[in-house]
Amino acid sequence: MTRVLQISTPFLPITPNLGYGGTERIVYLLDKELSKKGISLGVVAPMDSEPASRLFPTIKNSIGVSGILDESQKGPGEMYLRLDHITRSIKHANDNEVDVVHIHDDNMFAFGEFIKSPSVLTLHTVYELFWENSLHTFTENAKTKLIAISNSQKKIYESNGYRVDFVVHHGIDEEQFSLSEKNNYLLSLGCIHPLKRQEDVIEVSRRTGLDAVIAGNIGNNTYFREKVLPFIDFDISNETDKFNAYLELPSLTRPKIVYTGTVNDKQKEPLYSHASAFLMPLGLEEPFGLVMVEAMMSGTSVIAYNRGSVPELVIPEKTGFVVGGLEEMIEAVNQVSKIDPSSCRVNAIKRFSSKRMADDYEKLYKSVK
Repeated sequence: MTRVLQISTPFLPITPNLGYGGTERIVYLLDKELSKKGISLGVVAPMDSEPASRLFPTIKNSIGVSGILDESQKGPGEMYLRLDHITRSIKHANDNEVDVVHIHDDNMFAFGEFIKSPSVLTLHTVYELFWENSLHTFTENAKTKLIAISNSQKKIYESNGYRVDFVVHHGIDEEQFSLSEKNNYLLSLGCIHPLKRQEDVIEVSRRTGLDAVIAGNIGNNTYFREKVLPFIDFDISNETDKFNAYLELPSLTRPKIVYTGTVNDKQKEPLYSHASAFLMPLGLEEPFGLVMVEAMMSGTSVIAYNRGSVPELVIPEKTGFVVGGLEEMIEAVNQVSKIDPSSCRVNAIKRFSSKRMADDYEKLYKSVK
């Protein structure tokens, strides 16, 4: 039997409910499914974590994501915590009987040669935030094998000189999402940032006559203040029940722009399931995009710019529309009634369940063991 030890990041705890954190969410779900298979040895993560299996603790508390979203908030203390996490992760990997070490922390790529067991690393980030291949001596013959989360991401890394051995699409827990009757609003969920182009969501709302519900943490204060905040009609970020708070808002003579703030799993589920469409006007080569899968799992059509992994995830006229820009996004909003929500959900479960993800990884582990 293959024994797998996952190494998570130091940024967020591994828990069942996360308001933010795509990587940590994947680690939790993968550990849960691998535990069912009896092959999870546990998860290396900060002490405030609660994985489904066993916790191998590193630092006392997770660092948080502010330093990831805003470089100006980084300090020397965070660097030392990252190093502490790496050191303890290597110790856990070497002190236990492990067949495969599955790393999710990009910072650990340079330290793979110090891990005794075979190791793989899932690339959760865009290439621009990874190790610069031309600047380091270890990258060409790195012991750790790389796993891309989309074919699009694989091509980008390989075009920059890396060898990517595997591609495994993310999976999510379908039981957290459900079908509901649709309401006339457009949903956007993600970090408020110029690369996520929430201003395009606002423009689509204005020109289609549908409300826009914008959810997510603020990753760039200047962008939020200049491009989003001036157009917000209602801020319900202090409300616990985001969906019902939206329903109770007064009508306007024009479509409403509503900001919900950050949302947790319980809050976002009804926002997804009741939305007419989920908009993803990307300004970057998105490696994957869990929010698109969550929307489709809720039977909600995804309308996304043709960037990064979008063509791999969205099936035109079955689970959404892949568009070339703002004008095509506006046209697609008027076509979402053609997509059956039930079929959209069934398709998403088949392609993106956490069980399917674990099955794919189990095959991968056996090949590197």
